[in-house]
Amino acid sequence: MTSLDAIAAVLNHHHRFLLMTHKDPDADGIGAMLALGKCLNDAGKEAMLVSEEMLRPPLNFLEGAGQVVDRVDPDSEFDVALVLDCAEKERLGDAATHLKDHYLLINIDHHETNNYFGALNLVDPKSSSTGEMVFGVIQAAGFPIGPDVAGNLFAAIQGDTGSFRYSNTTARVLRVAADLVDRGADPWDISRRVMDTHSIPRLRLLKAALGTIQLRHEGRIAIMTLSRKMVEEAGAHEADSEQFVDYPRFVRGVELGVLIREIAHNACRFSLRSNNWLNASRLASRFGGGGHARAAGFTHNGPVTAALTDFLKEAERFLDGTCD
Repeated sequence: MTSLDAIAAVLNHHHRFLLMTHKDPDADGIGAMLALGKCLNDAGKEAMLVSEEMLRPPLNFLEGAGQVVDRVDPDSEFDVALVLDCAEKERLGDAATHLKDHYLLINIDHHETNNYFGALNLVDPKSSSTGEMVFGVIQAAGFPIGPDVAGNLFAAIQGDTGSFRYSNTTARVLRVAADLVDRGADPWDISRRVMDTHSIPRLRLLKAALGTIQLRHEGRIAIMTLSRKMVEEAGAHEADSEQFVDYPRFVRGVELGVLIREIAHNACRFSLRSNNWLNASRLASRFGGGGHARAAGFTHNGPVTAALTDFLKEAERFLDGTCD
C-alpha cells in the first residue's frame, strides 16, 4: 500500500500524466478522473484523460467531459499513468494498450478485489468511492478545489453511494460531501444532470427490462435479463442500462438482485446487488469477477442459459450458507 503523501509527491514532481478508468465507465470513475485531471492542468501540468470509448449521456454532462478522448497518439509520451476505479488492469479494455512499460503506474481504487497491479497502489475498500479517495489525494497534493472539481467529485461520490443511500455511506463521506458543497458543488444541479435526466429510449428499455424480472429460490433472488435485441428495439445504447440492476433488488423479500446483460453473441455480463448480508464480491469471484460486498459483477463467455444455471446453483449455496 502506498501512502497519500507518496502519491501527492509524484503528482507534484512529474509533469506529464495519462489518466484512465475502467471500460463501461460510471460516474465515480469519470468524475474522479475529471476532477484530478483539472487539478493537474490547473497546476500547469499536462494531463490526458482517456476512456475506452467516447462518453455518452449522462456522463458527458459532467463538467469538462469534452476533454475525455478515446485514443492517444502513439507517439505521445507520459511520465505517469493513473488508473482510477479499476480493480485490475484488464478492466481498462482497449485503453490498456496506451500504457507503456516505462510509465510509473499508479492504481487508485476502492474495490476489495483489487489485485494491486500498479507500481504504486492506493487501495481502500473502506472508502465509499474512488471520488472520496481522490479528494484526499488532491488535498494531500495541495491543489485548489474549485467549483468544477468539487462538482465532479460530488458526482463521483453520489454515483457510488446511490445518492447517499447505500451501505457504504459513512459519516466520513458525508463530511467530504458537505465540504464539496462548501466549495461550490451543487447537489440539485448534479443530480438533475447526471442521475435524474433520462432519454425516451432509456425509459423504453427499462419498460422492456422490468417485464423480464423473475424470482428464484423462494423469492430471495430476482433476475432481470437484457438482450441486445431489446436494446436495439428501444433505440437505446448499452450504457442506458446503468443502474437497472437496482430494480430487481427493490423487490420485497429479495436478498440478491441480478441483471444479466447480453454483450455479444454467446457472451453476457452479470451485475449483482445484495441487500443485507450476502457478499456479492465473493460470489462474483467464483466466476472470475469481483467488486464490492454489496455490488459486484462478472463476464461469462458462452450460452446465457448455461451461465444462469451454474450461477443459480452457486448463488443458492451462498444464500443457504452451504458454500465453502
